[in-house]
Amino acid sequence: MTATTRDPVSAGTGSFAKDPYSDWDVYLFGLFVGLRTLAAAPMAGIKRLINPAEYIRFAEFRYVLEHLDAGPGGRVLDIGSPKLLSLFLADRIDAEVYATDLVDYFFSNYTAYADSVLGTRRGRYRIETQDGRQLTYASDSIDRVFSVSAIEHIPDDGDSVAMREIARVLKPGGVCCLTMPWCGRGYLEEFTRKGAAHAYWATPGDGDVFYQRAYDRRSLQDRIIGPSGLEATDVSFWGERHIALEDMFITAPPKLFRWAMLPAHFILNRLFLSRLGENEPSKKKVVCLTLRKRAT
Repeated sequence: MTATTRDPVSAGTGSFAKDPYSDWDVYLFGLFVGLRTLAAAPMAGIKRLINPAEYIRFAEFRYVLEHLDAGPGGRVLDIGSPKLLSLFLADRIDAEVYATDLVDYFFSNYTAYADSVLGTRRGRYRIETQDGRQLTYASDSIDRVFSVSAIEHIPDDGDSVAMREIARVLKPGGVCCLTMPWCGRGYLEEFTRKGAAHAYWATPGDGDVFYQRAYDRRSLQDRIIGPSGLEATDVSFWGERHIALEDMFITAPPKLFRWAMLPAHFILNRLFLSRLGENEPSKKKVVCLTLRKRAT
């Protein structure tokens, strides 16, 4: 599916793009990043060549690129997303990007990627540790914010606190794009064991730790849209319409099989992930949300 054509939007110092890119462009960019990085950081380069991004992330990236309207000169904040999209925005759209996360797990690889790809433009890509609940940026200072599969992992009322922070740092007229899990059966909270690989932000030790939420319509309003005070301009749903492919081939099989499937994630995304209705059943479903801060 190709991105739709949108009218330009002016905000802050940036003029924002008319023709958004698609997940195909991000996939090719990931391969390009891998090739450019091989000489300086072979393991990091090989990782990008094997799997530029994960299965469901391609669909989420596609949504963000269709709705964020980021363009040259704009200040873009990434809160906790898989980092390939943030580097893509810095390189291909000439945005000034702040790539952030609560922990610094991505610093080493993405420093190598940015150094290899951006060259003299390296200063436009800033890698920082930030807590989405306590952003250090000034109020009304960011043109665009996006967060792919991150807000749902903040414990307690942290998702709502983070939404208020996003609204604070956005400039009037600014846009925020979010993606997060959706549960048609109602709001859901999941817990996992401390020390689990997918709970890397948790303090090691025994016992359970909060892992993530899956939202329904009420919790999306009460925990995300409402606390932000932003206007929801689009709510869309993406997922697997007929086959629970992620469970069958990506998460459940033995490790060696999962590794063998990594190069196929992009084509599997194109074959099995599609836009869904809000009440349409799906084994794997995400809600994608675009919010805008009212101009003053």
